Amino acid sequence: MVHFAIGDGNRYDTDRKPNMKRAMFALAAGLMLPCAAIPQDLPPGVLLLSRIQRHIRQELERLPDISCLETVRREHKEPNGKLRPLDTVRLEVLSTGNQELFASPGDRKFSDRPPISFAGSGALGDGFFGLYLKSVLLNNNATHVYKGEEEIAGRRLARWDYRLPVMWSGQTIQLPEGAGRVGLRGAFWADPQTLDVVRLELNADDFPPTLPLTEAVWSIDYARTALEGHTAVLLPRSGGFRMAGFSGELNTNAIEFTQCRVFAAESAIRFNDPGAVPDTPAFGTASVDETLRPLPAGLKIAVRLRTRISAGMAVGELIEGTVESNVPPKGALLIAAGSPVRGRIRRLERDTDPIPHYVVGLEFTEVEVQGIRHRFHAELTGVDSAPGVELRLTVTTRTEEVNPAQGPGQVRTTTEVLTLPDLPGVGTFFVKGRDLDLPPGFRTEWKTRAPER
Repeated sequence: MVHFAIGDGNRYDTDRKPNMKRAMFALAAGLMLPCAAIPQDLPPGVLLLSRIQRHIRQELERLPDISCLETVRREHKEPNGKLRPLDTVRLEVLSTGNQELFASPGDRKFSDRPPISFAGSGALGDGFFGLYLKSVLLNNNATHVYKGEEEIAGRRLARWDYRLPVMWSGQTIQLPEGAGRVGLRGAFWADPQTLDVVRLELNADDFPPTLPLTEAVWSIDYARTALEGHTAVLLPRSGGFRMAGFSGELNTNAIEFTQCRVFAAESAIRFNDPGAVPDTPAFGTASVDETLRPLPAGLKIAVRLRTRISAGMAVGELIEGTVESNVPPKGALLIAAGSPVRGRIRRLERDTDPIPHYVVGLEFTEVEVQGIRHRFHAELTGVDSAPGVELRLTVTTRTEEVNPAQGPGQVRTTTEVLTLPDLPGVGTFFVKGRDLDLPPGFRTEWKTRAPER
């Protein structure tokens, strides 16, 4: 069993009173040297890093309580064996800004138990919703070295390397063989224009003797995500983890976050007897977003886009669509043609291997029926027969075998079929070509599914 707990191992200075003697000396020095200039030769990246830190602090402070579905595809390798798929674990994760809580999908009770307790064995971690950002950028315990700009996925990003010593990292690793705290080092990349952190990499170091590990590495990719009723917020989009032991055993996690939504709170107000001192209203946190009602499983819904999707858009941008035709009712629910559907772009990746193409992922999260919002949790079953659009990317290659003595010979045909992993609530497909333009009216077909368990 492995648990990676992000503890509160950082310093917090509560006494911020200035040192009056030092302040008076500085003032006297300023009076004696009126012409002294403030140094301007700061190391490269210092001012930009300060702006990024201030921006990330503001982002985390205004972040609402958010619930996401976390899908973890785990692989395991025994000593001297091959890396093989282990299982897929799905959890509901609730981030309150300072803490992450977990539940089984569809459960109504979140817990502060470590996520590994829901799987029983293998490796699982936490801390993806801002806790690592606080440790690396905001708690004044890490050292940062500016490394210049790099081009990643077509974007110019500024890079910093960092080091976070064991005593301030707050990072704990627990194994059946033992537990211990480790230091962290790595790098992060930020957009100099938006000041958003785009990627964070963490490597554990200074392993204590109680941890028989040679490697523990995390990666987190962030994207701005539009949530209903809020401006776009910075959330983790995906992540990864790799841990290797002295014995040669290896565990890996590939993590995706989908179905993110603002976490609703229920309020209860108690009225006391007349004349009594009124109590403060008590607020209890609900385990699901009660503003979104569930849809029955098995509904077949065709959605036509209202938003044009092009290559210049970003992951997380809000998209809209409408229900194409009346959905046969289940029970008293009737979804009429024209009902609005809302969601976001989940993937938008350009690739040239084996041929130029885009990977497009759409995540519809709600449908409004007669003014009532319902949670749209469905799997993609079909897409418009537009040129180049395919659920599976099929590439056929013809190779002519040539014999130097006899000349051209037999033509060999090879067909390669690429598929995409299934993510709950996300419809992913390919678009062939160097350009991407899905116009309004583009049709997708969905089938609602029951909550993950």
